[in-house]
Amino acid sequence: MSTYRLLVDNLRHYWRTNLAVVLGVVAATAVIGGALVVGDSVRDSLRQMSLDRLGDVEYALTGGRFFREELAGEFDFSEGHFKAEVTVAPAITLTGSAAHERDDLRQRASGVATYGIDERFWSMMQTTEALPTEDKVFLNRRLADELGATVGDEISLIVEIPAAIPRDSLLGDRNETDTELVLTVTGIAEDATTPGRFGLNPAQQLPMNAFISLDTLQEAIEVDHRPATPRNPTEKPARVNALFVDVFGYGNSQPPELQDLNRELAKDVQLEDLALRLVTNEKHGYISLESEQMMLDNAVVLAARQAAGEVHASPLSVLTMRDKQMVKTRLPPLDVQRSPVLVYLLNELWNPHDDKRFSMYSVAAGIDFAEEQPFGPFEYVNGGPPQGSSSDAHIPVVINNWIAEDLGVGVGDTFNTKYQEVGDRGELPEHQQSFKVVGVIKLNGPAADPGFSPEVEGITDAETFDDWRQPFPMELDRVTSRDEEFWDEHRTTPKVFLRLDDAQRLWQSRYGDLTSYRIAPTDVTPLPELAADFERRFLALITGAMIRLEADPAIGRRMLRATEVDAQAPPSGLVFQSVREQGLNAASGTTDFTGLFIGFSFFLILAAMLLIGLLFRLGIERRVSELGLLSAVGLSPKQVRRLFLVEGAILTLVGGLLGCLAAVCYAALMIYGLKTWWFGAIGTKFLFLSVHTGSLIGGFIIAAVVAMLAVWWALRQTRGISTRELLAGTSEPSLDAAQKHQRGRRAGVMAGIAGGMAVCLLAATFAGLIPQTEAFSGFNWRVVTFFLVGVAALAGSLASLAWWLDADRAAAVRGQGVMGMIRLGLRNAARHRGRSVLTASLIASATFVIVAVAAGRRNPAVEQPVNASGNGGFTLVAETSTPILYDLNTSQGRAQAGMDLSGESEEQQIDAMRVMPFRVKPGENASCLNLYQTQLPTILGVPEDVIQTMSDEGRFKFADTPSDDPWELLTAKLDDNRIPVLGDMNTLLYSLHKGIGDLVHVPPGDNPGGTLQIEGMFDGSVFQGVLLMSEANFFKLFPDQTGFQYFLIETSPDQSSELSTILETQLADYGFDAERVSDRLASFLAVQNTYLSTFQTLGGLGLLLGTLGLATVMLRNVLERRGELALLRAVGFRAAHVAWLVLCENAFVMLWGLAAGALAALLAMTPHLMSTGADVPWGGLQAMLLCVFAVGMLAALFAVREAVRTPILTTLRSE
Repeated sequence: MSTYRLLVDNLRHYWRTNLAVVLGVVAATAVIGGALVVGDSVRDSLRQMSLDRLGDVEYALTGGRFFREELAGEFDFSEGHFKAEVTVAPAITLTGSAAHERDDLRQRASGVATYGIDERFWSMMQTTEALPTEDKVFLNRRLADELGATVGDEISLIVEIPAAIPRDSLLGDRNETDTELVLTVTGIAEDATTPGRFGLNPAQQLPMNAFISLDTLQEAIEVDHRPATPRNPTEKPARVNALFVDVFGYGNSQPPELQDLNRELAKDVQLEDLALRLVTNEKHGYISLESEQMMLDNAVVLAARQAAGEVHASPLSVLTMRDKQMVKTRLPPLDVQRSPVLVYLLNELWNPHDDKRFSMYSVAAGIDFAEEQPFGPFEYVNGGPPQGSSSDAHIPVVINNWIAEDLGVGVGDTFNTKYQEVGDRGELPEHQQSFKVVGVIKLNGPAADPGFSPEVEGITDAETFDDWRQPFPMELDRVTSRDEEFWDEHRTTPKVFLRLDDAQRLWQSRYGDLTSYRIAPTDVTPLPELAADFERRFLALITGAMIRLEADPAIGRRMLRATEVDAQAPPSGLVFQSVREQGLNAASGTTDFTGLFIGFSFFLILAAMLLIGLLFRLGIERRVSELGLLSAVGLSPKQVRRLFLVEGAILTLVGGLLGCLAAVCYAALMIYGLKTWWFGAIGTKFLFLSVHTGSLIGGFIIAAVVAMLAVWWALRQTRGISTRELLAGTSEPSLDAAQKHQRGRRAGVMAGIAGGMAVCLLAATFAGLIPQTEAFSGFNWRVVTFFLVGVAALAGSLASLAWWLDADRAAAVRGQGVMGMIRLGLRNAARHRGRSVLTASLIASATFVIVAVAAGRRNPAVEQPVNASGNGGFTLVAETSTPILYDLNTSQGRAQAGMDLSGESEEQQIDAMRVMPFRVKPGENASCLNLYQTQLPTILGVPEDVIQTMSDEGRFKFADTPSDDPWELLTAKLDDNRIPVLGDMNTLLYSLHKGIGDLVHVPPGDNPGGTLQIEGMFDGSVFQGVLLMSEANFFKLFPDQTGFQYFLIETSPDQSSELSTILETQLADYGFDAERVSDRLASFLAVQNTYLSTFQTLGGLGLLLGTLGLATVMLRNVLERRGELALLRAVGFRAAHVAWLVLCENAFVMLWGLAAGALAALLAMTPHLMSTGADVPWGGLQAMLLCVFAVGMLAALFAVREAVRTPILTTLRSE
């Protein structure tokens, strides 16, 4: 007979056993391949969600800076090799709040993404809905449901009015901070549409979107077109703060890429787009660079100094097209006089020796006294400029003769001043300073120049003091006639001059340390020509790209450029981002769902592999005589094994191919589970099945390799058995009594060591010898000790089973009937001691892991506020849509924030609360709730007093943080100007994939950029998804961020709901949204608990599949004991007695494994079980273990059936 014929006959004859092996391979391939398909499906779903979320938007420019709406129409890609249709849509993006009143119920929503749009943007949304027009609003479904609004309803949108001057600076407008728009809902975008899910930050959760007409929003927030008026002679163009770009190439043309867009943007940027202006002062012969924000930021000052030749910069060059070739010519530096200035408003000047001599609301200017014409020199009446060092007690100043006369002071005299300082909580405390007069100058020439002070709408253009827009409460009743006379004649001309460095020491802010930068020609260059030359140089430096000088066809295009400035990170902060590319890159995800589901299905895979090996081994057991016969007729052991390996390979191939189909079904079931049963793990229903051929092939190969290893392992067990033993039906070598005794003694020693270790560790714990300090990753030594106790108990119980099974069995089994057969069944478990121990070990290990994981569930909702915990002792956490400038811990701050409490009860609750405010730089959601890969999460700035309080009171629990005082790490000075930050362990390890000492880069944009270094990790805290840095470092990176938007509130837990309602009502205009800290933690832990439930479910399925392996072992035992069972039947035992014998043996091994694993797991998790937040699913665990036991017993019926059907006479004759 040929080998081929033998293989075919064997496969056909033993089809039942072979079918079982094939099904085992199908299960393994389905689980492995299905896990790979799940990973592909999640990634592809995230990619598709990114594309659907953005519509046709490919690039975007966003940020807090407002610029000309006209900029959107100045992009020109009609020249060169670009032949593409480019749509640039101007828009305004703001975060605000919304409200809807219906049936006397006012429903609110915070964190509403408000978009002011026109038809260009709407064309990118891939929608057929009509564009919202004036007084109309288009909502997405999530926001509409949150408000309970339908089409035709009126809703209110509350958004922040952008401030030209930062609100928390001296002259900032603190009164009109927001505006309310009452709009009619004209449509609702469903979740599956682009408007329904539009947003730039990658996240699978749906945002709350409101789309309104761009013109309507511009008018509401006062950034619409403002024509010139007699009072405000400067025309103001309409402004936006975002550009969205759709690029469509056609034919064989090359569409512009990101660098092309940024290059074109840089060429079109004007000073107005940067909130800057060049003021030409013809009277005094200079030009002045000023900012609408009052202060010039450091990047602007550096570029201005470089453009003016004061500071060395990369050489500027002119590129000229000559003879179809670009010729570069280096530009010489400007030859100009330079004058940096810092002015400040002084509330009062007075003579300390005569209270009747005072002057109200004067300007002081910090200057360089060594300036030449036209900025100096001053004409001195007495004295001269300050000399030598300054003293804080009496700062040397020069005053004009007007104020010298008012105050009655001269050279050598001192006078006092009061001025407002800018506090950390939006307050403006008044500070007193003494000045010493070192010079008196005439009010003429350079000293009589109102141009020292930049234009400030509502102040510098006021006719009288009564017309001022008061930036703080002013004492206008004390303004004298001399003050009014000076204002009428000289406006904002400074009365006091001091050295620039003294002024900067007194009045510099995080927004900058100059209010203007003046330059003047040293020759006869006309001021307009100088202004144009300086502006082009300045823009070349601030934007980092080429600037057009002129476009004359006769000479070609000439351009000015800074040769060594990075155009991708210009100091201007105006830069496009490839939001589509970023979204697709982020779709790789923070969680590898392939690895996750392979881990979840580990016991399924392991059980399938064991089942394959056991089933194949069972097939060999049934054919052991055949193996002996093949060896007896001349085949070598190697040839015999090869024959069976080929059979195994054929079965593996068939099972693998069928398993690929099953993998798709398994993956579809898992995707359905993620969208329903395990929704908490992903937070979206927009997942779909995506099958990649490569994943199925990969799953097939992995499963085939593992299956063949299982087949090889089964064949390997027959090595060492002689041909005679094989012919006699012996399937494994036997041990003599001495060997069994030695093996039992080893098991007893191991059981004693494991038990002793468990007892000693428990004794040390209860005796207080185990410290409560952290061991690693947030686990303290007590938790680690109990886990080791559980592992030792598990090992000891299994070693005890092995020792008991090797005990002396010489004594007779006593008893009769069913009880006698039960005792005999327990004795029979020792017949194949290795199989019993292995089976019990596998069941115990799987049970241990599943029960321990399930017991690790937490429910923070029942936990009380504790300082050294994830809640930090706080009860409420709140966020706002717009910043709050003031201190909510004081009655004055609450009043300034607009809180008007009614009733003694409300006042008592508010007074009893304690608020910890944090500054916020919005970023990506880096919590475990976001599946997308994040780069830079939201950053919180922690005020110095909050750091000190947190440190003193031991707030929050830390993990793996090498410091006794982790909060103080925020103030540490690190090398290379790195900024220390703290983050939650889950955010760092699983979302950002960072650890202690790792770096996070903040790219420059509308901020200077920098490098963050992880210095500490919170352990399961409310700070998940954010990073924390000190307020001082926060201001260095994000100087334009004003106020506070994140709050932790300490109050009594039983008053938290009422206090939350009070705060949300009183601070509704800020979009104040408060929730319990425990609820926030519960939402974070929902993902972890869902993963635990998933593991418990799939692990339970693996355990169920493993019980089938136990049934296979029992069937092997029955086949090996056919003669013994036939003898029992022959001497009078009924079939029921034999059934009890087999069932009791199976039940004993299974119960030992289940009990050992479950009890050891509970012992290991004792610290967690004793904690307040433990949320163990006892019912689910009990049901799972009972189900495993029931399935195991049902599966054992196959072995029982085989035992009962054993033919008595035939079997006895074969013996």
